[in-house]
Amino acid sequence: MMRSCPRLSRRLRAIASVLALLGMVAIPLAAQNPILEFSFESDPVTIPQASIRSASLRVENISVHEADNIEIALLSGPIEVTAGELIDVLGAFSDVLLNVPLSADADARIGEALAQFELTYTYCIGDLCFQIVEEVSLGIDVVAALTVPIDGPLPDPIVAKPVVDDGNAWRIVVPLGLGLLLALALIASRWIGRRWWVTLLLVGVLAVGLGYGISLKQDQQAQSIGAVLCTSCVGIEETPHRDPELSDDGQQRVMALTERIELLLFSAPWCHACPYAKELVRQVTELNSLITNQVIDVDEDRDAADRNGIIQSGRTIVPAILRVDTGEVLFGIEDLEERLMTLLEESP
Repeated sequence: MMRSCPRLSRRLRAIASVLALLGMVAIPLAAQNPILEFSFESDPVTIPQASIRSASLRVENISVHEADNIEIALLSGPIEVTAGELIDVLGAFSDVLLNVPLSADADARIGEALAQFELTYTYCIGDLCFQIVEEVSLGIDVVAALTVPIDGPLPDPIVAKPVVDDGNAWRIVVPLGLGLLLALALIASRWIGRRWWVTLLLVGVLAVGLGYGISLKQDQQAQSIGAVLCTSCVGIEETPHRDPELSDDGQQRVMALTERIELLLFSAPWCHACPYAKELVRQVTELNSLITNQVIDVDEDRDAADRNGIIQSGRTIVPAILRVDTGEVLFGIEDLEERLMTLLEESP
């Protein structure tokens, strides 16, 4: 038994190294992933002509980040929906049911059709903020107008209701039961020796626990937590959002520039770090008249953001500073002064 310990230790180190490499690859990919899941509770929804019905939209946050400014808009379909902001803030690992009113005109075409909705929200990790745009569909069955009016009030414009999870008790009982079985198996292994059925029981308990955790989406939660704990791995450490002040060395480097440089600063109202970037660039342009800057609101000019790589796979990343003649872009505000100086001093 003692001879196998060094070999076992080497194997454990090898496994740990592989897991670390996988984590380094997975964490940057997870950092910009969508953090919300959307689904309609009933599909399709039946709506008589000249009537209003409501559809329950479930919104689930599967990450440790807060989601902000969740909005819905109808892209296509035989109905109308009250578009606008649904939720200001949705906390980490929380669910909500939205009562979304849908209306059909008196001359709406009778029959089944598909309505396509666009859902937009934002979230931030450190000094980088992302805007995610997703689409979700809902079946609509328009029927003939009712001849008898329906008593009762019309659906509220948009109402958020907390989700009641009836499975909370099982989420406690099942892990406790698995832990008890694991403890009994370990005790039995010490008293009666390592038998094959004890090993089989241990493997079974671990497999059931892993499957149960995946069913609760704890694998996604762990991935999101890893993205936060290792923000330094992807270069987005959180920096205090104090007002920037260009250093003496930075001022001298800016005043020494002799070529015209045009900058585009992409910003958004929901971006927490954008005021910092704006102020630093403003100080640079005031020191040297050859450097010009244009601030672009990505919510108002998405085409410009898309053309210049600020929107990637439907995800908007701000703040971003683009040097027009070289096409190079700086994201975030971590060590922004030094990175901006390097950007300005590069030859086109």
